[in-house]
Amino acid sequence: MTANAADWGSNALSAFLRAAGLVVLVIGAALAFIFAFAAAMVVGLMIAGAAVAMRLRPRRKAKPSADGVLEARQTPDGWVVETSAHRKA
Repeated sequence: MTANAADWGSNALSAFLRAAGLVVLVIGAALAFIFAFAAAMVVGLMIAGAAVAMRLRPRRKAKPSADGVLEARQTPDGWVVETSAHRKA
């Protein structure tokens, strides 16, 4: 196929537009990866902060139950009823 000046200009313009589109696509992908990384870092810092806060928080003391109150739990052998003062782990 023979090429003339009009065809060459058309092909050059088409190649330029394809190259420009590829550059825009690469820049957009890079920005998407940057924002995804930043979001992952924020979420990671939030999780790490929560883990540290839970680790440093003092544990709640179990309230002593009133005398005469029984606790019951089910075991494979049946129900076990015990007072809170004598509970066996």
